[in-house]
Amino acid sequence: MRLTSLLIVPAFAFAGCATVCPVEIPVDTYAIVASKAVMDDPAWKAATVDVLTAKHPGAQVLVWKANPVEVKDALAKSQPSFTAFVVKPTQAGVSMTIALSNLCRALDDDPYVDTFWGIITGYDAEAAQALSEAGPIAIERALDCAGMDLTAFDKAWRYTEDHRGTMNFWERGVTDKVQDIPCDTDNTQGVLERLQKDKVQFMTTSGHATQRDWQMGYSGPNMAMVHKDGRLISIDTKKQPHPAGSTEPKVYFGTGNCLIGDVDKPDCMALSWMKDGGARQFMGYTITTWFGAQGWGTQGLFVDTAGLTTANEAFHFTNTGIVEKIRSYGIPDMMDFRFTEIKSSGNFPVTPGMQRWAVNLAKSGKPAPEVQKALQERVGHLHDRDVVCFYGDPALDARIADGRWKMCPPHVDCDGTLVLTLHANEGVRDGTIWVRLPGSWAYDPAAIEAPEALGKPDLTLDNMIRFPNAKPVSGDIYHIQIHGAVRKGE
Repeated sequence: MRLTSLLIVPAFAFAGCATVCPVEIPVDTYAIVASKAVMDDPAWKAATVDVLTAKHPGAQVLVWKANPVEVKDALAKSQPSFTAFVVKPTQAGVSMTIALSNLCRALDDDPYVDTFWGIITGYDAEAAQALSEAGPIAIERALDCAGMDLTAFDKAWRYTEDHRGTMNFWERGVTDKVQDIPCDTDNTQGVLERLQKDKVQFMTTSGHATQRDWQMGYSGPNMAMVHKDGRLISIDTKKQPHPAGSTEPKVYFGTGNCLIGDVDKPDCMALSWMKDGGARQFMGYTITTWFGAQGWGTQGLFVDTAGLTTANEAFHFTNTGIVEKIRSYGIPDMMDFRFTEIKSSGNFPVTPGMQRWAVNLAKSGKPAPEVQKALQERVGHLHDRDVVCFYGDPALDARIADGRWKMCPPHVDCDGTLVLTLHANEGVRDGTIWVRLPGSWAYDPAAIEAPEALGKPDLTLDNMIRFPNAKPVSGDIYHIQIHGAVRKGE
């Protein structure tokens, strides 16, 4: 698929992002990859493929019969910015997640994600349509049950599984710091009030979970969330059920939960959140989690660089960082590893190369606890690389409103330079930042010109760039210029 662009005449502006000569605004491309089962079902096709096609004009539509790998060559040729994989719920789950994770990193010669992907599915066609037609979500209100930074939001509440009887609360411009507020040790009514009255738009969870439930209760009895027939039900400590549905469109991160992202059958937690809980994007582990690089990494990046990345971008940036970490270990068969069996008691992928590396490290005199810790890190990154799923339209602009960063629409300047413009707002922090390029580009990494405050990029890919040591200043505007960049396919 050919990347197209819009020509903008002199003196245009996007919310304060202005330039003064004719420029091109690169347009992202989009692919819809549907299963034959979806295409053969008129109700499902109308609710998903037809809706997405109307929503993303010019989208490429591909169909697979037995396995999504059937469309690999077509995707490799078009290199779409975003790819929505549309499947029936019986086709989703852990195996599909692993397959798509690997497919979407195999469209060119590098090992990193080549198209930002998401799965469109649902408890039924109506629920899948809600994901397909979802509009932008400017996140102002958040409910945290996983321990994130509340100050990134306009208004946020926290209930966590590691303590009871205290709620944390933050409201920008009202509280000068996060407040500790006494509350019931049973958080059922508090969580329901946040969902149904305060209409939160972002939710994170940790604690015990399976495909059937989410439990908040490490430090004593507390609430649980279950489901039935695609509906959410909150169970209090007296075992009383309460309808837990909420209609406000939201992003849900199952940051630290085991199994909550696995669609093992249509009636499961993930699909109930999408049908009854307003979730338009959902991230969750499809197997047990213990290391947490993908879940906690996505949450941390999304919140710490509030406003700079969408939820889907944060997910794929984090995954790319995991792949780069695995590559940096220098153990070849780690890169080639693929899950072929999922164990209910825990999954700890150790390749022959990793075993040899650990033995040699021990022989070199490294103390056993240090060898064990280093091996665990490598096993953990390999574990997390392929097993976390992202549901929802990958191109959906779901990001934190009035965040620490604002990114202007990228453009190609008068001399052919690709320009990315970032505004550092109040509360911006030192650390790693990522920027997504609009489409797929060929360029010389040495041709990147970036302000000193962003530091030198350490990962320069055709669709994203990482700056690991940014030290931004609130109020400053940063222009990243990529000279001589050429859009792939042109």
